[in-house]
Amino acid sequence: MSSSFRPNLWVSMLCAAACLLFSQQAQAEDDFFEPTGLGMGGAVRILGVDSSAIRLNPAAMVGEPTYLSSLSYSYYPRERGHIFSSGAYDSRTSNFALGTNYSVRNFEPPFDPQADTLWYPVSEDASLRDKRTFHRWELAAAYAFLGRRINVGLSGRVLRREYELREDTMKFTMDSGVVFYPLPFLGLGVSSQNMIPTGDTLYPTRLSTGLGLRLPPVLKVAIDVVFDLTSASKPLTDIHAGAELRIMGLVSIRGGYYSEGRFTQNYVTWGVGLDSERVRISFAMRIEAGNLDRNLRDDITADGNRILNSVGIDMKF
Repeated sequence: MSSSFRPNLWVSMLCAAACLLFSQQAQAEDDFFEPTGLGMGGAVRILGVDSSAIRLNPAAMVGEPTYLSSLSYSYYPRERGHIFSSGAYDSRTSNFALGTNYSVRNFEPPFDPQADTLWYPVSEDASLRDKRTFHRWELAAAYAFLGRRINVGLSGRVLRREYELREDTMKFTMDSGVVFYPLPFLGLGVSSQNMIPTGDTLYPTRLSTGLGLRLPPVLKVAIDVVFDLTSASKPLTDIHAGAELRIMGLVSIRGGYYSEGRFTQNYVTWGVGLDSERVRISFAMRIEAGNLDRNLRDDITADGNRILNSVGIDMKF
């Protein structure tokens, strides 16, 4: 081994370690929710309030006999991020349900080629942009036993990531879950996300537990506790909690909270919806609370760096 190779080896090892530490602060891709679920703090793993159930706990699809199709759009100014999502599932035809969801996320995180050297060599080209496009497609199946008292589900996911400054990647992984209703209004459940490890902190392997309370047609309350098993040397714990209050059978008001990475990132969420028997139109906002310790975009206001907006429409039968 030549002497010139050894310094390069140490530099490579240090860069890899720095990149790993940096990636642990990245927000998990699973934490972008559909508008109804976002308004409730992303607590969707038990009650399955929208098509977020397909991507987080397929067993939640069969909690109620429903045919649901959805379209949504989210905008995150800090990353110039646009997220388009569509999904559908049918748990009404029988106790066996199938669902699918596709989303594409175009975004450009704040990036300074002269300073962000953890994963990219220093460059004097100030025109460089860290543009990315992420595709994800899920196919989920679930079955309801004992009059929908015990529900189980399994899903597969294809992840395609396209970069301007890095190599493109494609991965496959799977989720599973079970939801148990000891009482008609109380649901308890366990689910896992990304059971096939992806080696990527944007898609960590997670184990989740939760409970949901439903008092139709007025109130829904849900809490999820999520354990991230692969993003750090020790498991990271996240909390999702939220509620929905329906007024006069038409207007829904939602509020919630969730955390990431041992509560280093905290989000308050709220949402409203027009919710008829067949059509639901929802708006939700996520606000990052506390200090912003990540790269910020200087061409928008400080408040603009904190906010994500989401709007969507669901058809229910």
